[in-house]
Amino acid sequence: MKTQSVVRYKAEFQEKGIRVPPELIVELEAQYNAPAVSTGRMVLCLESPRGDGELIPVFIVNGKRALRSPFALVKSDMSGFQVWKNNIKYTDAIFIRRPKFYSRMTSGNVPMSRVAVIVAPGHLRSVADQRCIYQQTGQACKFCAVQKWWNAIAAKPSLQIAETVAAGYQEGAVKHISLTTATLDTRDRGLANLVETAGMIKTGANVPVMLEFEPVTDYALLTDLLKEAKKAGVTTVSINIECYDDSLRPEIMPAKGRIPVKEYLKNWEICLDIFGKNEVFTVAVVGIGEDDNKTIAGVAMAASRGVMTFLVPHSPAIGATYEDMEPPSTDRMLGLYARAVEIYEKNGLDLCASTAGCVHGGGFSAIKDVARFGV
Repeated sequence: MKTQSVVRYKAEFQEKGIRVPPELIVELEAQYNAPAVSTGRMVLCLESPRGDGELIPVFIVNGKRALRSPFALVKSDMSGFQVWKNNIKYTDAIFIRRPKFYSRMTSGNVPMSRVAVIVAPGHLRSVADQRCIYQQTGQACKFCAVQKWWNAIAAKPSLQIAETVAAGYQEGAVKHISLTTATLDTRDRGLANLVETAGMIKTGANVPVMLEFEPVTDYALLTDLLKEAKKAGVTTVSINIECYDDSLRPEIMPAKGRIPVKEYLKNWEICLDIFGKNEVFTVAVVGIGEDDNKTIAGVAMAASRGVMTFLVPHSPAIGATYEDMEPPSTDRMLGLYARAVEIYEKNGLDLCASTAGCVHGGGFSAIKDVARFGV
């Protein structure tokens, strides 16, 4: 498979989604790493263009647009899974086998597949608490559907997440972790819960951990929590700005959009002091009405301070205000990825050097693939 094909296929699948025949949904959920395919979320993999056996993950959110996607998943008894485009084979697709720990129960009698899921080879992700205060007060970010992220329990006790990580680690299925949270109505915005969870994880699994959280305005509290997190095995952090277009932020994020950018800058500075180069990130969502030049200007601003922006295409999710919005085109995404990667290189930053989390796993965006293989 050509290098350009892998990168483009990934971006195309994330733009269009992939139709999954009902008869394959049952098999995927029972036998493969697809515990949420019936709710429109799945991970498939493409073969590395280097021919070294590496799998390139593609995390797909199949919203309403997937019903009209030109791509469809097909299974052949002879050659496994394939993606077809307009009834012609487009590429082979690989699904990770369902890990055994998915069927195990936590001490709270919850299936571990409802606590955390693998979103790329070796990369386990859990949304520790999906009960966002912005959702509860009618101020949800319009592109967000965190409350319906996958077939999971909304609030996951730290102990049960740690048990799930330990089970996956013992099986050899988990190499690193992402822990994120909806925004909580607490002084730490949910970060304290993530740090506690990381500490519990460390007792049962020797894995690097990434934390994602909202800016914390109490800088002393933030510093103390992050130092504790580092001791607990956290190597990587991301404080997600979501959008660099200042004229749009209050509209698409009625609550979060009111957080001043200076708060992100101060939080990033503290994170860099503790975790260092190539381990501090932010996320910007592309395709929610923003201006691309403002996005790139924001990428450059963050990079000049040592922070890399993980550009993620908007995948309109059922349950979000913007569930009917058209996603950004493949060409638009590839162009932005290339411009961002060039900025990181000029600033001496390396997307591929992160230790843990979604950037390291690479399933949610093709930006890391562009950094490795080109457009």
